[in-house]
Amino acid sequence: MRNLTFGLVCLACLLGLVGCGSQDQGAGGDAEKLSLAVIPKCTSSEFWETVEEGAREAAAKYQVDLRWEGTLTETEIAEQNKIIENMVNLDVDGIALAPLNRKAMRKQVENAAAAGVPVAIFDSGVDGDAHVSFVATNNVLGGELAGKHMIELLGKPEAELIVFRYVQGTASTEARAQGFIDTVKAAGMKLLADPYPEDGSVAGCKKTAGNTLETYIRDGKLQLDGIFCCNDRSSMGAVAALEDIRKSGIDVDVKCIGFDFPPKLVAALQEGKVDAIIAQDPRRMGFLAVETLVKHLKGEEVADFIDTGVQLVTTERLKKDAALRKLVGADE
Repeated sequence: MRNLTFGLVCLACLLGLVGCGSQDQGAGGDAEKLSLAVIPKCTSSEFWETVEEGAREAAAKYQVDLRWEGTLTETEIAEQNKIIENMVNLDVDGIALAPLNRKAMRKQVENAAAAGVPVAIFDSGVDGDAHVSFVATNNVLGGELAGKHMIELLGKPEAELIVFRYVQGTASTEARAQGFIDTVKAAGMKLLADPYPEDGSVAGCKKTAGNTLETYIRDGKLQLDGIFCCNDRSSMGAVAALEDIRKSGIDVDVKCIGFDFPPKLVAALQEGKVDAIIAQDPRRMGFLAVETLVKHLKGEEVADFIDTGVQLVTTERLKKDAALRKLVGADE
């Protein structure tokens, strides 16, 4: 009887050990699947929808759990800070963040890093050096490309120009504006105005564009040579404002270069209402933001800056370049 009891006890212990071992292995398997948060500037535009597609493509490739959460508009700085803090409290393994403001997001990025949650910044920069990498368009180059093309379009150093900026403190659009302004000024062109919009919506951008352009109407003509817009909403606002001015009977002969490629802006390019657009690659940006964060978490070295590409788009280039047509969604 004693031998039987001893045998049963040993069997129970053995089963317990096997059970514990299986449980630990399962927990380890779950732990190996990374949980990442991707926080865009907003969730209410076609640009960010395309970024999300790229991010989810990378998440599927690397088999990570992805939380996608952002504000409704690109002006809700306090709300974005709350989202960052919440993701840290949820104990995600890493965060990919597109900061609404380079200064206002710095503290939250530093707090996340201090809590052991690495942050990869994408699309737009942030102050400080607490982040592991910056994945973005070379926005200064984007502005320079627009400036060089404006110089080619106008062909005169005395040209007078306007830049329609976007929300103040947004690093990406500020860099684009600076790249353009420095380029055209070096060619002797004159910057008449570079206003920020009333708010971050297309309607707010249109109102600011309309009010600004009206001040340059004299003798039934818009006395202006060129316009550069720093993102999709400022571009669409300017196009709409110019259309209203034309409809009012004012003579408009202005070269206009936009940025990004929402379908309406691509259509405006094809219809001759816009002379060129500068295109970045939002899908690639979303993919690389997630990929970079995964590589860092796995102990791989990642670059401080990862360029996602930018190029000039004209109707002539669209006719010749199938890859470019695919990128901007243009009909062949």
